[in-house]
Amino acid sequence: MNNIAKRFSRSEFIKLLHTKNLNPNNSDNKRLSLAYTRFINRIQTVSKLDSCSRLEALQALARTREILFRLQAQHKDSESLSYQLIRSSLSLINFEKQMICLQLKYPGIRNVHTSRPHSPLKISKRFTNSDLMEVIAALSAVGFFCQQDDSPATFMQITREFETLCNTSFKNPDNCRWAILNRKNRLTHFLDTLRGTLAELSQK
Repeated sequence: MNNIAKRFSRSEFIKLLHTKNLNPNNSDNKRLSLAYTRFINRIQTVSKLDSCSRLEALQALARTREILFRLQAQHKDSESLSYQLIRSSLSLINFEKQMICLQLKYPGIRNVHTSRPHSPLKISKRFTNSDLMEVIAALSAVGFFCQQDDSPATFMQITREFETLCNTSFKNPDNCRWAILNRKNRLTHFLDTLRGTLAELSQK
């Protein structure tokens, strides 16, 4: 097993999935979701690594895929969060594998700069990225978005789409979300503003 595969196999996400007494409560689900986000963020960088060969990267993905398939067999409840996150991870691993295969077939593809599309919209000066993160964190938590194969969309995927839509950027989305969720007061300041505005509109 190469070093990349070892890091993946020792990740908190994999360790949590191996835990037999993992309970489907809010605390465990939150911990599992955060570990999953960190895990797939690493998976999505494999095709961009310069510290290993393409063959080593493919071997690491294959090994990780094998581990996840075994864990999927243990988490048989298709409605459980663990099953859905395993399924989503397998989908992302397959995508990353296809990217590496394209790099092998077309070596110059890694050097092609693909700029993100620009939106004609931006955030009004009355609001901030923290306001936007309230919306993103809530939508991510309730599972509002999913991928084309119906697997859960990741927090990072949702964040990137909103960044494109709003012509903005979060330096560290995880830290921004953490700051929102750990506020001592006015936890839902912007969401309360939205609710109040909607209530006023309904009375007109």
